[in-house]
Amino acid sequence: MAGNKTVDTEKLGTVFPESTPSVSSRLKAFRRQFHTVRATAGDTVHLPCRLSPETSTAAREVRWFKGTDCIEVFQVTVGSGCEGSGKLTLRDVKVTDSGQYRCEMLGEKKEEMSVIHLHVSEFKLVSRSEDVGKPSHVEPLKPTSKQQSSPDFGPHVFCGHDVTLPCYLSPETSAVAMEIRWFKGTDCIYLYLNGQVTEGRGYEGRVSMFTEELQRGNMSLSLRDVQRSDYGEYRCEVTHGGHRVKNDGVRIKEFKLFSLPENNHSLIPQPFTVHACAGNDVLLPGFLSPKTSAVAMEIRWFKGTDCLYLYQNGQVTEGRGYEGRVNMLTDELENGNVSLKLKVYQSDGGEYRCEVTYGKHKMENIVHLQIEAPVCLSEYFH
Repeated sequence: MAGNKTVDTEKLGTVFPESTPSVSSRLKAFRRQFHTVRATAGDTVHLPCRLSPETSTAAREVRWFKGTDCIEVFQVTVGSGCEGSGKLTLRDVKVTDSGQYRCEMLGEKKEEMSVIHLHVSEFKLVSRSEDVGKPSHVEPLKPTSKQQSSPDFGPHVFCGHDVTLPCYLSPETSAVAMEIRWFKGTDCIYLYLNGQVTEGRGYEGRVSMFTEELQRGNMSLSLRDVQRSDYGEYRCEVTHGGHRVKNDGVRIKEFKLFSLPENNHSLIPQPFTVHACAGNDVLLPGFLSPKTSAVAMEIRWFKGTDCLYLYQNGQVTEGRGYEGRVNMLTDELENGNVSLKLKVYQSDGGEYRCEVTYGKHKMENIVHLQIEAPVCLSEYFH
C-alpha cells in the first residue's frame, strides 16, 4: 500500500459571475456544489462542505451521507462575514470507500450543500521511479475545469535521437496482466493487451516497452528516431479489474535557438534587433535553449543567402568579404552560446540568420542589425 497522503479539496470554490451577485444568487451558487475527488488507497481525503455566511450566523447541524447511510453528524457555526466548513475527513481510504457522498445542513430548513463522487484506485501512475510508494499531495480538479492542464514535465530531445517516456505503478505492482495504452493526444500509439502489442500508425517499429520490467510496474515507453511531428504531449492509461487510471502526462520538448539566454523567450521581439556603428564590434546573439553544449554541432551564420561563417567539426570557414572580422566565442560553445562577433562595416546592416544542425535536428534564429549614424559611442541592444 502506498504511504499516506492528503487529498485536500478545501480550495475548491464556486465561481461567481463577474458582476456583483445578489444575496439570493450567491446563496444559490453556494448550494449543490458538485465535485469529483480521485485518490489512491491509503490516502487521507478531505471532502468539502462550504457554508455561505448569508445562510445564518447560528449553529448548524451538518450530516454526511454515503449513499443513503448517514456516516457522520456534527455541529458547525457560520460566523458573520466568514464562511463555515463542514469538512469530512476520511483516513486510510480503501477502494470500497468509492462512491457518492452528500453533505446536508440542518437549520431552519434542510439544505443539500455538496455532492461529491469519490473514486479510490488500488494504484496510481507516477512519472519518476523515486516517487513509487512515496506520499504526495494531490490537487483535484476544480468543478469548472473541463480538462487537465497540459503537462510541462518531460525531456528535451533532438530529432533523430531516442527517448524514454517514464511511467510507473505506485505502489510497486506487476503490470503483466494489465491493459496498457499510450496516447499522443487522442491517438493510441501503443497497446499492450494479454501479452500482445499493437503499434499505432506512424509509430511502427519505433515504440516499445521494457517487457522484462512490467513485473516491477515499469510501463515506460521507448520512442526511437524522434521526428519533428513527435513533439508534444503523451499520456499512459492502465486498465485492470474494472479500474482505469491515467498519468499526469509527459511532454517531449524541442531544443530551440533564441536571441537571449533567459527562460521566458516569449518576451523577445521577433526579429531581434541589434544596433551598432560602423567601425565597432557587435555581437549577433544566439543561444541554445535549454542550455546544452554546441561543440559537436554544425553552426552557420548567413546574411541573406551568403554563408559568412561556418563552424564544423571544430574547424572554421569565413565567408568571402568577412575574412578576419567574424568569429565565435568558441570557449562559450560548451554553454550553448553560438553568438557571432562581427567587425561592423557601413554596408553590414540587414538580416542575419543563425542555423544550428545536430544530426537530423535543425534550429534557426533571426537577428536584425541596424547601423547607426557615423558617430556613436557604443553599440547597444534594442
